[in-house]
Amino acid sequence: MNILITESPSENGYIESLINAYTRAGHTVICDVNNFYFSGYMPDILHIHWPERLYKWHSLESIGGVDIYKTIKERLLWYKEKGTKIIHTIHNLNPHDSNHAFEEDIYQLIIEYADILVHHCNDSINFIIDRCSDASQKINIVCPHGDYLIHYKIIDQSHARQQYNIPSEKIVILNFGKQRPYKNENFIKTVIKDLECTSKYLLVAGRFENPGGNSSSRLYFRARNRIRKQFEYSKQRYIYRQIPTDEIPAILCSSDIVFLGQQHGLNSGLLSLAATYSKPVVCPDIGCFHASLSGWNHETYNAGNIADAVRALDKMCARVIEIKKEAASFDNSLWLTKHSWDRHVKNILLNASGNRP
Repeated sequence: MNILITESPSENGYIESLINAYTRAGHTVICDVNNFYFSGYMPDILHIHWPERLYKWHSLESIGGVDIYKTIKERLLWYKEKGTKIIHTIHNLNPHDSNHAFEEDIYQLIIEYADILVHHCNDSINFIIDRCSDASQKINIVCPHGDYLIHYKIIDQSHARQQYNIPSEKIVILNFGKQRPYKNENFIKTVIKDLECTSKYLLVAGRFENPGGNSSSRLYFRARNRIRKQFEYSKQRYIYRQIPTDEIPAILCSSDIVFLGQQHGLNSGLLSLAATYSKPVVCPDIGCFHASLSGWNHETYNAGNIADAVRALDKMCARVIEIKKEAASFDNSLWLTKHSWDRHVKNILLNASGNRP
């Protein structure tokens, strides 16, 4: 079959891994949002991911006089009339950084025209049906978020820590990714401070994207972050910059535990990244987080609850200390089997062909 994906490969290995799995299954894949709008290419399957790619992360929004909603609707109708199966993977329940009322309408529109909705957990199906009644009339399938083996590289932990001047004896708790307000920086710091684990060490790695609401707060954050990056701390390190793909292995391999602090959300690729690198996870019990880690070593806590997060993280620290004493490692083979991209694609293709399992 011919498949058009409205995304292109990027530093996040998700789309490239999906493309490779489709290709291994014997299908032809064409990418890019421009092909969605301007190409006469007629795919058997149109696979849409983040709706924002169709209107916000694309130059269409900047073209004056364009009715974006109408344009997307007409194009979706064109594909439907040609017999194309439309598949939409539900990554989020709400638009990213929504600035316009029509953004929610576009989310609804894509669900309305989709034949198959792909979810990363069963709860996602219920969430989306609650928000959009049309979703209940679709084929809803669960394809767990795949691995990040595409960028995987193992690095000896001692060597990785030398790269960032992290003491070898510490239990390194990693908060990774773009540092946006929803990552709850203050919550994370409070939890780390309250831990009983004496060898705790917080590693924050990712570009800082919380400029504040006015000029005074922006000046404050710039000054604070400059100090944090320049000074050495005994219990923490801040790497406030974009982490390139080829540096991700060193960041992950230098850590012992991945810790997430947000209070809301549906999916997080960081969970799959951590599991791929055999790093145990402590995260809030929200969205698909717990389900995404099925078969992997993790602890959850009630979102926003400091005491519960401390409990979960102290429990995981004790587990990590014990396994280090034994010079052993955590086995992620079961998780990798459940979350393979080939299984992900096989489920989609079976449903797209009408051969529902």
